Amino acid sequence: MLLYEYPPKLSRSERQQKVIHDLTEHKKMRRNMFKNFILGAVIIAISFLAQNIVISIVLLVLGVLNIAVGALLYWYFAYYRAADVYTRIYDDHIEHSQRKGFSKEYLEYSLFYDSIKKSYQTNSGVLICELADVGSSELTLRKKDGTCESQPLTDRAELTFQDTAAKLYLIDKLSDKIKYPRKEYNVIDDDEDDDYYSKEDKQWDKLHKHGL
Repeated sequence: MLLYEYPPKLSRSERQQKVIHDLTEHKKMRRNMFKNFILGAVIIAISFLAQNIVISIVLLVLGVLNIAVGALLYWYFAYYRAADVYTRIYDDHIEHSQRKGFSKEYLEYSLFYDSIKKSYQTNSGVLICELADVGSSELTLRKKDGTCESQPLTDRAELTFQDTAAKLYLIDKLSDKIKYPRKEYNVIDDDEDDDYYSKEDKQWDKLHKHGL
């Protein structure tokens, strides 16, 4: 049974709205990129007119950096809006697609919960799933031309999520199935206040907030 899906299935009207929104965002990012290019070109032109060699070098570097930042932001926008990235969470397995590095190839995982020995997150937010037995789990490489090639699945699957909510769903709702450690929170014992507050106070303040 499907529990969670990203991207979610949209109605026809929602798809049309999404297309309009994406086109607007794309035009905005492209416009910002051209602004950075123009500003960078102006700064570079001014650098050639500067009399001081140090100022000229600083301006030249700033102009190049401005152009580079504009190009990188546009590339970042296009990179992370890939339609081929998805996450489908079922009651017995996960189907997950992610980019392979910075290429246009995709790694497609099909991980069954009974194959997972334990899971945890790295400092960068990557979900690591250690597999006790591969079993029915699979890993497929989808190439640029659309063809798929089966890949050997090791005892360690590294999942990166474009949709943070999907990862949080796994951690919060299915922590037992993916063997993710639950956080144990310290319970504050308020027994010391029992001698300080009267019976009437406790009846008045049912939540024991004591007016705070």
